Amino acid sequence: MLGKMTSRVIYLLLILSIVIISHDLCSRTGDRQMRDTAFRQYDIRGIVGDELIIEEIYDLVRAIAYYFVQKNPACKTIAVGMDGRVDSAAIKQEMCRALSDSGMNVMFIGVCPSPVLYFALHTLPVDGGLMITASHNPKEYNGIKICCGTESVWGKEIQHIARLYKEKKHTIVKDNPSIHCSASNTHSRAEALAKAGGERGKGNIVDYPLIPAYVDWLADHFQQLKNMDLAAVIDCGNGVAGTVMPQLIKKMGWQQVKLLYEDVDGTFPNHEADPVKEVNMRAVKQQLDTTDAYIGIGFDGDADRMGAMTKTGTLIPGDKLLGIFAHSIVQKNPGTPIVFNVICSSALVELLEKWGAQPIITAVGHSIIEEEMRKQGALLGGETSCHFFFKDRYFGYDDGIYAACRLFEILLTSDKNLQELLQMFPPKVTSPEYRIPCPEEKKQLIVDKVKQLFTAQPDITTITIDGVRATMNYGWGILRASNTQPVLSLRFESDSLKGLQQVKHDFLVALQDYFDVDALRKQLEI
Repeated sequence: MLGKMTSRVIYLLLILSIVIISHDLCSRTGDRQMRDTAFRQYDIRGIVGDELIIEEIYDLVRAIAYYFVQKNPACKTIAVGMDGRVDSAAIKQEMCRALSDSGMNVMFIGVCPSPVLYFALHTLPVDGGLMITASHNPKEYNGIKICCGTESVWGKEIQHIARLYKEKKHTIVKDNPSIHCSASNTHSRAEALAKAGGERGKGNIVDYPLIPAYVDWLADHFQQLKNMDLAAVIDCGNGVAGTVMPQLIKKMGWQQVKLLYEDVDGTFPNHEADPVKEVNMRAVKQQLDTTDAYIGIGFDGDADRMGAMTKTGTLIPGDKLLGIFAHSIVQKNPGTPIVFNVICSSALVELLEKWGAQPIITAVGHSIIEEEMRKQGALLGGETSCHFFFKDRYFGYDDGIYAACRLFEILLTSDKNLQELLQMFPPKVTSPEYRIPCPEEKKQLIVDKVKQLFTAQPDITTITIDGVRATMNYGWGILRASNTQPVLSLRFESDSLKGLQQVKHDFLVALQDYFDVDALRKQLEI
C-alpha cells in the first residue's frame, strides 16, 4: 500500500514538473509578446527580455515585411545594419531570417552607425531599411528603426505595425529576382551578385559592408578638410562611431585629431553615449584642458547626433550649433527655410529673421523635422538634442559624423572663430530641460489643462503644436508630454535671471493642482 502511494506521489510530482517546465518554456518563447511600450513614437525600442523579446523578433519582422509590401507592392530588397549592443547580433539573425522567409532580399551592411544605413537608402538599389539600435539608451535596451523607401516610419505607422504583429500578418514576395545591378548606381553590384544564392522561394542574404564607401564619399565631398591642422578630440562613447572614425581620420590625414573610446562595446563601460549631457563629455573636457585641442566632439550610440564643446569646456547647446550651421547656409541661400522644434531658443528665431531666413517651428521629434523639411524644401533642420539634418550638399537625414565635418569646415573657412560665432546669439538666460515624472495616463490631461489656462490669458502668446509654449513679456516657458517616457518636459528662457524665475513661477502656479508644490519648486530650481 505504501509503495503504491509513493509511486503515485512520484508520478504527480513528475507531471507537475513537466507542467512547470512547459510553462517556463512558453513564457520564454511563444506566449511572450512584445510589450505595447516597445512600439514608440519613432521606432520600436525597449529593455531586452522585458519589452523587447528576441524570440519574437522573427514574427515582428515578418509583420514589418508585410507593412513594406502594403506600402510598396514592388518592395523586394531591404538594407539591414546594426549597432554594437550585446543583443544586436541575435536580433540581426532573426531579422534576416524573417525577411528572407518573406521572399525579400537582404543586404547586410554591417556593424555601423544609423547614418550609414540611411546612406544605403540613397546609394544602393534597396526599397527600405532596418537599423538595429537603441541609440543613446543604456545597455539593457535595443530596438529597430524602420525606413520605407528613404523615409522614416513613425507615429501612427509604428502602431499599425504593432497591430500587424499581434495579428501575425506575414507576406511572401513571389518571383523575387536576385539582387540586381544598377548602371546608374555608384556602387558595383558584382560583389553582391557573387555572394547571392538564396533558396527557392526565399530572398537572398548578402553581406555588403558599406562603411568604406561612406568614408570615401565623405572624403570626396570634404576635400578642403584633408590634412587639416585643426586640433580636435572626438569621443565615440564606445558606440558605432568607432567603426567609422578611425578609417575617416586615416583617409583624411587628420594627425591632430585624437579619438577617445573608439572601441565598440555594447556595455558602454566608460559613460552613456549621449553627448548632450555634460557628464558624458568629461573625458573630452579633460583633453581640452590638458592638450592643444581646440574643439571637442561627442557622438551618441548610433552616431546620428553630435555634441560639441569649446576649448574652455562649454557644452554648446543644440540650437546654437544649429544657428552656426544656418549662418553658413543662409549666406549662400537667402530666404531659405530653417526647420527646428518648439523648445529651441528665441535667440535662434531672432538671428534667423535678422539674416533673412524663414524660421519654421515644429513639434519635437526628428521624424517630424524631416517631414517638415520635405514640405518646406528646407536645406537645414535641427533640434536641441543635436539631431542635425542637412539637405544642403547632403541627403537630408540626421548624421552626426557629417555634421562634425561641416563644423570643422566652418571653423577652417569662417572669418570668425568659434567664440565669435557663439557671440552672434543675443544673450539669454536659459534653463536646462526639466523632466518631471508623471503617470503615462495623466501626462496629456495635465498638459491640456495648463494649455487651457495659458491660452485664456490675453497677455500671453501661446504655441500649441506640441504641448504649450507660453510667451510673456518677460520670457517664455514650455510644457509638453514626453514621447518616450512617463515624464513631463519643461524648459524656460528669459533675457534676465529675474524674468526666468518669474516664468518658472507662472508654470509652478499652473501645475500646483497636480503635483506637490514644494517638491516641484525644488525640481524647477525656484
